[in-house]
Amino acid sequence: FGDGVFETLLVQNGKLVLLDRHLQRLSQGLHRLSIPCVRDQLGHDLQLLEPFIREGDNFILKIVVSRGSTVFGYSSDQVSVNRLLLLQPYTAKRINALRLMVCETRLSMQPLLAGIKHCNRLEQVLARREVDDSDYDEGLMLDQKDRVVEATAANLFIVESDQFITAPIVDAGVIGVVREFLIEGLIPQLGFPLHKEPIDLARLEAADACLLTNSVQGLRQVTTFQSRSGVVCQWPKNTLLMQLQQAYQVAIQ
Repeated sequence: FGDGVFETLLVQNGKLVLLDRHLQRLSQGLHRLSIPCVRDQLGHDLQLLEPFIREGDNFILKIVVSRGSTVFGYSSDQVSVNRLLLLQPYTAKRINALRLMVCETRLSMQPLLAGIKHCNRLEQVLARREVDDSDYDEGLMLDQKDRVVEATAANLFIVESDQFITAPIVDAGVIGVVREFLIEGLIPQLGFPLHKEPIDLARLEAADACLLTNSVQGLRQVTTFQSRSGVVCQWPKNTLLMQLQQAYQVAIQ
């Protein structure tokens, strides 16, 4: 029933990137869903994985924690928490010109679930199918009020006059680990102004630059954006974003 949470993180040169932040978000999601926290058990699970994470190799690690299994009904009585860890080799695919479209699939507005990375991702699955059937690399997802929230698998920042703007995650969307790392640490350290403000399509089209953030793919600048009306925006490489990207790569090494 989607009754669980998951984390997907990058393992780079034997290091689990931003692990503490991933485990913190996972614990917060479990608390929100009233699922017993299994952080101690996960710590033991991660130790068992260490022999498989060879230094110098990159992997994707997915951690899934669900309430348990039931055949009929939605009651969670007499179920036990399940833990699943998946590890697979990863080779980064560099996209020099990231193209972004707008998905027809909207995000539902549910404050009780907003922010956490719960296992019900059907909206993202449908939106990603739209992207796969297009010539674009990622899809922008709006809420029921036509506000920009995120991409199918990434958070979004825009640049306006040398300041960063990102949408507040209140009614819909996922509070990404990289997003919070930038907001709470890297962007203030670099001295850049940052604001959490609503973003509509008109504001996005008028922006100086656009950035997508994802735990595995890192920070990616958008070069082309096509709006629902067919308007195509072209953004050149932005020096502010390049500086942030370089600082992020140093921080996670």
